[in-house]
Amino acid sequence: MWTKVFSGFGYWDVYSWIIFFFIASGLVLWIRSMGRSDYKKGTEQDEIFYGANAVPEDGSEIQVPASSAYWGFVEALKGYYEKLAEMHSGLTNDYVGYMVVVAAVLVVLVLL
Repeated sequence: MWTKVFSGFGYWDVYSWIIFFFIASGLVLWIRSMGRSDYKKGTEQDEIFYGANAVPEDGSEIQVPASSAYWGFVEALKGYYEKLAEMHSGLTNDYVGYMVVVAAVLVVLVLL
């Protein structure tokens, strides 16, 4: 009775999807079982790789500031980000207003 659901884009065969998910699950479990069996939790295999250097005890020494993470990307789009910073007020009402205006423009464009 519910084997096929007809839509405007062809049909959706329930049994085909169930078979697909069983095959995909079996494949994922097989690939996972091929992992290394010599892994031991709690040994130096769990250590963080820090460029072949000793990992510092204090985590603040290994933090990367957000300003350096995407420096090249931000530098390339500096003009765009400066305009965004001018518009940024931090008030949620402003952003909701922007969304309403954009949604209204999109509705008008779709209806034309």
